[in-house]
Order: sequence, then structure tokens, then C-alpha cells
Amino acid sequence: MIVGAVTGSLRHPEVAVCGLYRGRDLEIVGRTVPLAAAQAAELAAALKPAGVRHPWPDEIGPGHWGRGAKKVAIVKVKPVVVVEVAADAAKQGDHYRHPLRFHRVRADLTPNDVKRLNP
Repeated sequence: MIVGAVTGSLRHPEVAVCGLYRGRDLEIVGRTVPLAAAQAAELAAALKPAGVRHPWPDEIGPGHWGRGAKKVAIVKVKPVVVVEVAADAAKQGDHYRHPLRFHRVRADLTPNDVKRLNP
């Protein structure tokens, strides 16, 4: 997965919001469970602020966070960090219905190495 945003802050990420490319567009497909301290530190070391151009909104709502959830503010990052996650097979379209489990940052991979969504 490609990390496109986090909750919390760049220095102390709480949850990674992950995406995959569909054509040239980075689409939100899931989010992780809350990160453990060591996972947050590993991810924080790799994150860079997005700057002014990023395709995602400033908040994500129930469609990405679960039914009945309120909107959650996200901190957008440059979508260059690839992470290894475990995912439940349950999907709604191309979006994971359950939170992803963060395993590690894959510094050996770039976003071009990650499978893309069908157009």
C-alpha cells in the first residue's frame, strides 16, 4: 500500500491512511488499526509533508472510517512511502471493509512497484 495520509501528526502518526493508484489518481482504499509506538516511529521517519498539491480531502468520513463514524482530520503526506500490511479479504469494491494491520515500511519499494487498481 501507499501511505497518502495519517491521523495524528507527521512526528507521531496514529493511523496510516493507505491508497492505490487508479490511472493517475491515488484512491483511498483503507486505513490501518492504531499503530504501536515502534510502528509509529518507523513510519514517522519515512513521512514527508504533502505540500500544497494532494488529491485527498482534509477530512475523511464514514465511507472510509466505518458506519456511524464522524469525520476524521487527516495529515496528508507525499505519497511515496510504501508499507506492507495485512488485510482481511472483505472488500466493498476496491476498498477494504476492515482496518489493515501495519507490518513495516518497505523502503526497498516505490509506488511504481505497487499493484494498481483496474481503470
